Amino acid sequence: MKLIQLTDTHLFSNDEQELFGVKSNLKFKEVINKIIAEEINDTDMIFLTGDISQDETIESYQKIADHLSSLNIPIYWIPGNHDDLIRMETVFQNTANFNYHRHLSLPEWQFIFLNTKVEGRGDGLLSQSELALLTSELVSSSPHKKIAIVMHHHPAPVGTPLIDHYILENADEFWNIVRGTKVELIICGHVHGDYRFKHNDIMIESSPATCMQWEKGSSELKIDTSIGYKIYYFDENGYRVIVKMW
Repeated sequence: MKLIQLTDTHLFSNDEQELFGVKSNLKFKEVINKIIAEEINDTDMIFLTGDISQDETIESYQKIADHLSSLNIPIYWIPGNHDDLIRMETVFQNTANFNYHRHLSLPEWQFIFLNTKVEGRGDGLLSQSELALLTSELVSSSPHKKIAIVMHHHPAPVGTPLIDHYILENADEFWNIVRGTKVELIICGHVHGDYRFKHNDIMIESSPATCMQWEKGSSELKIDTSIGYKIYYFDENGYRVIVKMW
């Protein structure tokens, strides 16, 4: 199975609006054009891992719905800290291939989707209901399937203080639940960069943002104007990744 992760598109209602000097709508269109030209024929699904909008407008969500609905493959999405969940649902529920599921079961893998958004804050939090959902999904999971968790905020530091300041706040509660389970992978957005590392024996993967990256290791606001996405291939043996950045 081939899956593409798109994250942190930070779209506006107006294509000419800028985020830190970057026209994020135009960067997103560049990414989508590359995916259509090079990837889409054998892609099975896309994960949108949050911060879809920057201005939280209906129009910004409609733009991504219009771009991705024509691809005719399933789109699974979660909100980020910049998103308005109600407006996302309003737009995406009317787009046939968009799905806000909390669970996705495939032949060899099971995916659990979590909402880490806290209204008015940049860092993340798993509410008690989200922690209960995670626990329930892990208890009821198939013993024969590998498990991946999909969430916006990163549950362990990536080593870039600028973004590690906005990490998952109750990460200890999260790790207490997943430690010792069949979770093998955590896919997150938020960090605006390609990171891949193990924490508590579980691999954490993040994708480059489609708009721009935070310079790795920086404590101050430093921008890398590269854009990109991440490709995952899943099978019974595990998974492998290919990072596309330019």
